[in-house]
Amino acid sequence: MFKIAVLSTSMYFLAMLELDGYLLAPPRAQFNLAFDTYDTWCLLLPTAGSFDYEVGDAHGTAKFGDMVVCPPGGTLHRRMRTRTSFFHARFTTELDPPPGGTRVRDLDRLRGNLKLLEHADSAIATHVVTDLALMIRRTRSPLDPLVHSALTYLNEHYASTDISLTDLAAVLGISPSQLSRRFRAVRGITPVAYLRDLRLQKARELLTETDQTLQLIAEQTGYRSAFYLSRVFSAQTGQSPSEYRRTSRV
Repeated sequence: MFKIAVLSTSMYFLAMLELDGYLLAPPRAQFNLAFDTYDTWCLLLPTAGSFDYEVGDAHGTAKFGDMVVCPPGGTLHRRMRTRTSFFHARFTTELDPPPGGTRVRDLDRLRGNLKLLEHADSAIATHVVTDLALMIRRTRSPLDPLVHSALTYLNEHYASTDISLTDLAAVLGISPSQLSRRFRAVRGITPVAYLRDLRLQKARELLTETDQTLQLIAEQTGYRSAFYLSRVFSAQTGQSPSEYRRTSRV
């Protein structure tokens, strides 16, 4: 039922976006242009590496999981911090995605969309960009108060090895099934998947920004051992932690 509902929603919004062009770029040391002004909407996101950006008053550093939107007539400034591969799209739409940077949490969905682009025709690429715009809108839209409480709790306690769906539901005074249903309606994934992605993102940051051992990183990201972190990390990213650390540093 849920998959059918999502598909129907995506098909409805598909008619509200027209793709003007896109580029899935391999790793490079710098962008060809330090800034550009667009007549249409522009979407820029790193698939690996990171870059600094500025759109109007919004600015920051984008890593995998961040999507940067520039509105028509706006100027997007960008500078690579590391060797970076990226996806760039220009489009017209009625969806009105919020400008600036947005951090999405459903990284599996983002990876799936980017995988589709590797051999995409224009129809598939349009569908992907539409779904990315929907992800941004969902992330920046007002939250269910209970889901907001769940997100706050998970972001504050992700390093604990004792978090479970049952315990989180008890803290919030709701059944596990109700919590999963309401959380997924807002975030598109379950609380368990959100927690896994959050822990892995924190592990990625520690792998690239520190020289800490895998055991220390595991202890700071909610995993009981370096072995278990390595197993989950490899299954979700396709790389071992050591491979990720080596390829993500410049």
